[in-house]
This record gives sequence, structure tokens and C-alpha cells, in this order.
Amino acid sequence: MEPLEKLWSYMQEDMQADRIDAEIRRSPLRQKLEKTRDFIMEQQKNYKDMEEHVAVSLDRKDAIRDALERSREQLAALQEKYKNLPESDLDSVKSLMTDVDKLRKTIQSYEQEMRRLHKEGNELDNKARTIRHETAVAKQDFDRMRAVYNSESKEKKAELEKQRAKADAMLNSLDPDLLAAYNTVKKHITPPLARLIGGQCSGCNTSQPSAALRKIDAGVEIVECETCGRILIKE
Repeated sequence: MEPLEKLWSYMQEDMQADRIDAEIRRSPLRQKLEKTRDFIMEQQKNYKDMEEHVAVSLDRKDAIRDALERSREQLAALQEKYKNLPESDLDSVKSLMTDVDKLRKTIQSYEQEMRRLHKEGNELDNKARTIRHETAVAKQDFDRMRAVYNSESKEKKAELEKQRAKADAMLNSLDPDLLAAYNTVKKHITPPLARLIGGQCSGCNTSQPSAALRKIDAGVEIVECETCGRILIKE
């Protein structure tokens, strides 16, 4: 048998193995499993991002709490100072009142941010509980579906292993250069080989130039279809 014919025979077995593998991958249950897995991974990422956000918020709360305490101490000191100022010293009173007003606004700003952080924290807590619940339910569904899928696909996987072994058993009889070209073409289009019928590639039905036809007849080199890139083999 000519090298290209051997490669053609190998392709039939290789393509059959690929078809079985595709059937396994297209299983509705498998696709649902993959979708559930992706959902779990996304939820885990969201939860981690939330944990990091909460950590930043807690640090911010501590900083604001310290700043509030200092500002309140400063306000108390100013208020005490105000009590001891003589009423006749109007300039000092006005200056002091300005400082007191600024501190009160600063304190109000801190208190407002603390309320915002507290509200945000409650919202994050609720969201975290929802994520944990949804993730736990999804994991249970994933484990249940995986058990069913493994049971259902066991026979199909055994068929795939048998067919793949059948194809692999032919590898040693193939020309290494032809096999390398086959694997390269297969990355871009399948099947990688096509019969030349009536001067046309049977893969894409494109007529081949006369130079390519002469090379194919001579059988001295690998000829690929100029349109689809398949390796051409005589009818």
C-alpha cells in the first residue's frame, strides 16, 4: 500500500475516534456540568474579591474611628477654651468659632462616611450569604450531575479508548513526514486529506492547477489544496 493510502486508512480510524470524542463532549449533561463548574469558579472569584474589599473597608473604618476620636477630643478642647475666653476678646472668639465649625463639619463628614461603610458592609454581608448559598447548591448539583455523567459516559469512553487504540496501532506503519504534515493540517481543517476527483479537491470542490496535478501524479511530494489546505491524494 502506498504511503498516502496508508495515511488515508489511518485518517478513517482517527476521524472515527474524533467523532466519538465529539459526541462525548457534546453531551447535554456534560455541557451543563461545564456551565455549573464555570458558575462555581466565578462565584468563588466574586467571594474572594468581596473579602478583599471588606478587608480594605475594615481598615478604612479603623482609620476613620481614630480620626473621629481625635477630632472629638479637639472639639472638646476648643469648647473648653471657648468657655474661658473673655467676652470682650471678639477676634479670639470669632477665630475659635471658625475652628469649632470646621471641626464639626469634619466630624460630620467622618460620621457620614462611617454610616456609608456600615451600610455597604451590611450589603456585602447579605451578598456574601447569597453567594455562599448559591455556591453550595451549585456544588451539590455538580456532584450529582457528575456522578450521573460518569455512569452514562462510561460505555462511550470505553468505545473511544478502543477506537483510539485502533488508530494508534497504525502509527508505526506511517511515513513520519506524512504524519507530521497530517497533524499540522488537522490543526486547521478536518479531515486533513481529500481525494482528487476529476481534477478537483473533494474537500472544497476546487479545481487544482495543472502544476499541482502533475505533482500529484508523480507522487514525489506532498501536495496541498491551494484553497482549503488539505493534503491531496489521487482517486
